[in-house]
Amino acid sequence: MDVPGQQSIQPGFVERFTRGAVVAFLLLAILTLAFALGWGTKELRTSDTPASAVDPSGQGSSATPGTSGSAQTSALIDEVCGVLETQHVDRNTITPQSCRDAAINGIITSLNDPHTSYISPADLASGALDMGSTYQGIGASVSDKSGQVQIVAPFRDSPAEKAGIEAGDIILEVDGQRTDGWSDQEAVQHIRGVKGTSVTLKVQHQGGQTETITVVRGDIQIQSVYRQPNLEIIPGESGENLVDREGNQVTDLVYVNISQFHENTLNEFRTHMKDVEKSGAKGLILDLRSNPGGLLDATVSIADEFLDKGTILSEVDANGKSQSWTAKSGGLLTRIPIVVLQDQSSASGSEVLASALRDNGRATIVGTRSFGKGTVNQLMPLKNCGDPKGCGAVYVAVGRWLTPKGAQIEGVGVKPDVELPMSRDDYVNGGDVQMFKAIDILRGK
Repeated sequence: MDVPGQQSIQPGFVERFTRGAVVAFLLLAILTLAFALGWGTKELRTSDTPASAVDPSGQGSSATPGTSGSAQTSALIDEVCGVLETQHVDRNTITPQSCRDAAINGIITSLNDPHTSYISPADLASGALDMGSTYQGIGASVSDKSGQVQIVAPFRDSPAEKAGIEAGDIILEVDGQRTDGWSDQEAVQHIRGVKGTSVTLKVQHQGGQTETITVVRGDIQIQSVYRQPNLEIIPGESGENLVDREGNQVTDLVYVNISQFHENTLNEFRTHMKDVEKSGAKGLILDLRSNPGGLLDATVSIADEFLDKGTILSEVDANGKSQSWTAKSGGLLTRIPIVVLQDQSSASGSEVLASALRDNGRATIVGTRSFGKGTVNQLMPLKNCGDPKGCGAVYVAVGRWLTPKGAQIEGVGVKPDVELPMSRDDYVNGGDVQMFKAIDILRGK
């Protein structure tokens, strides 16, 4: 950093640009070479062959004749990195760690799959993939599906929601750092933090306006099941009450909102819903709007409360092998008519649940087409980097979810039975029109 009043000797623009271009080109060559020689995620996960040491003389190392392809590839990458580290004019910018991470990320990037990523040891330590019911942070889910870091949904009553973060916001900067090229895991690593600390986000709202918002992190106790509407149904008038389009309180129907699926969702749901069918209610509104998903087991367990029989979902793996989850009898809500509310921020588990209920004849879906996240992911820890502190992991897309009728969710989403968009202006001027439609359907109007 320059100090005012002093001069610093710096290379000219052309020289700096040329140096940067050379480094970028050489790193790109490493990535291309690694992929071309098949140094894929399977080898990173399972190979027992240690990486060859870099020759400290800077002359590089060579693979022993007859060694396996993966060992030769590792040796060749080590050799390239060794040359760069010892001979390149900007060698201070190149480390064994940066070479390794660049190679790994290059391989994964070549897949063009936003749901497969390398999780560094630091990312794992920060809880980047934590789907529990408690953590420290701002309380929002993010996605990089659009090519930018975007808020899928702030959690209900979270610091993010209270500060004005909205579903669909694009995060342009985090604490002054541009997010260009970031994965959603990188965004989580930068945004999460200790309770009481703050993070400043520059966001672009869906209307196009930008805003800089500072959020104070907190203990996020994630309640996932609510009996009160998330939106005030008639703005400024209805409070937490369930009301119809005339403003009359609705007593013949039941409302429940599931904001996400975690390890305590089933217990919360059973507590709230245990007496619903005995109450004589004529129908149930299941609000999955802005639900980003969560744990598969929790999602399947909730679906099972609505179904006595039938397929909940199917999974097709990389080998084309299929397995299905089937409902068991004895659920709490197997007879009551249901309308599901969903929107473009309903993702993953919420899409599985909505399609399971619709395909089994248990529900009508109202709203807009859902997000389209139907990928099965597994976290594969990496073990062969030689670092006792850990090597990170690969978060691998290993399959696709299919609806009970065999439709793909990934990249497509779930189409509602009743297409009913609701913009901010629609809501301000006419109230929660999607909720009104759900009430009308359940009342037979």
